Amino acid sequence: LSSRIIGYTPDLDPETVDDAFARAFQVWSDVTPLRFNRINDGEADIMINFGRWEHGDGYPFDGKDGLLAHAFAPGPGIGGDSHFDDDELWTLGEGQVVRVKYGNADGEYCKFPFWFNGKEYNSCTDAGRSDGFLWCSTTKDFDADGKYGFCPHESLFTMGGNGDGQPCKFPFKFQGQSYDQCTTEGRTDGYRWCGTTEDYDRDKKYGFCPETAMSTVGGNSEGAPCVFPFIFLGNKYDSCTSAGRSDGKLWCASTSSFDDDRKWGFCPDQGYSLFLVAAHEFGHAMGLEHSEDPGALMAPIYTYTKNFRLSQDDIKGIQELYEVSPDVGPGPGPGPGPQPTLGPVTPELCKHDIVFDGVAQIRGETFFFKDRFMWRTINPRGKPTGPLLVATFWPDLPEKIDAVYEAPQDEKAVFFSGNEYWVYSASNLDRGYPKKLSSLGLPPDVQRVDAAFNWGRNKRTYIFAGDRYWKYNEEKKKMELASPKFIADSWNGVPDNLDAVLGLTDSGYTYFFKDQYYLQMEDKSLKIVKIGKISSDWLGC
Repeated sequence: LSSRIIGYTPDLDPETVDDAFARAFQVWSDVTPLRFNRINDGEADIMINFGRWEHGDGYPFDGKDGLLAHAFAPGPGIGGDSHFDDDELWTLGEGQVVRVKYGNADGEYCKFPFWFNGKEYNSCTDAGRSDGFLWCSTTKDFDADGKYGFCPHESLFTMGGNGDGQPCKFPFKFQGQSYDQCTTEGRTDGYRWCGTTEDYDRDKKYGFCPETAMSTVGGNSEGAPCVFPFIFLGNKYDSCTSAGRSDGKLWCASTSSFDDDRKWGFCPDQGYSLFLVAAHEFGHAMGLEHSEDPGALMAPIYTYTKNFRLSQDDIKGIQELYEVSPDVGPGPGPGPGPQPTLGPVTPELCKHDIVFDGVAQIRGETFFFKDRFMWRTINPRGKPTGPLLVATFWPDLPEKIDAVYEAPQDEKAVFFSGNEYWVYSASNLDRGYPKKLSSLGLPPDVQRVDAAFNWGRNKRTYIFAGDRYWKYNEEKKKMELASPKFIADSWNGVPDNLDAVLGLTDSGYTYFFKDQYYLQMEDKSLKIVKIGKISSDWLGC
């Protein structure tokens, strides 16, 4: 099958876009006989383009979020074509991808955050320069490594158009008006552009302005970058803020004073992985429909997965259409005796005795975690809904956690996996995480924890590993001196090597989970008052 990229997004450099699409096609060619070749002109089987709102196919996009992209089923004409909404922030799923120009690291990527002169930077900066050019370090520590490059900016180069990549020429004249910055005037697609000579009316030379690091999304700044510091209601802000908003969304001014100029936009988030969305759309282009398996690439809801692997549901679907790849082969023949039947792609609560990785009450809901899936319920003894993908709510977590609890003082969710832990405010990973377990005060020999919970009786967090536990003071952010202790010495009847611990708010009880059973402890007396089966008492089976 042939493909052709008609247009590019300004969010990513063309090389990164090309690579994302190539890897997306390879997802399917790895498991089928299909082979894809890219052409640069003419009609291809799969025509790829970016657009905003109504973009020529009769199926308009809807602005940021919501509908991310769409593709047409195989067939003549528009069949197979794949379109991507350019009101989204296209990334590789982990924030803006910034490839630098010039400097001593030309072509490499910014590394955020980075250190310069003892200060941490989470975006491109003009610090240390008198010419105003934005730059970044391509390693975590510029002070140590000295590797840097300049961030994309219209003063360095433009993209597309007919200006041969020349930088913007400010001011430039367009329809008799003078412009001293990129504009969307004269266009219906919302793309920012500029003249590459001083008089567009005379020379007709132009290019599209690249998205700079910290380019805004939405608002009224037409994609202009944040300006720090900026003034809002008389206060100075050195970073994005949610001040003045009830929805918690981060924003910034695109001039030094919002109070004077009223120019603003939302700060970029993690964005959407062009690779993952493209792989999904190309699945449609080859005839696949949406999957009911929430862990499948072809599920209708976007979910970022860092270490992506095609699910068995996806593989089965595409191979029913195109047979097995000759490179993959049919697999080993049947061995002696019956071959096992594969279980469901997602675990089913009442058909299997699931041993949970973690159980926690977070923002008033009870969550049950198993591998990359979770179930949730408002009523702790009602049947939970799910399975849902953990990454939908808490991106960046590994596919399996060891323990989880909520710190009630600031309502932060804390997840443990291996020798690291993650802290989230709502669904946003706090800055600087993940961190090593040792930063909590746990000894080096503890390479994973079994369970953790915050006890409502004394507001201390208890962390369990093997036959020991540690008591952590959330307010002072340190372990208590008496830690560790043996579980058997303090928690009579509670087994070692726990799976999870849950303290339900204002219930007066704590619940210890082990295999398919749980122990209910009365907080006041520290006595085990019940031993029950998880499936019947917690899962409604």
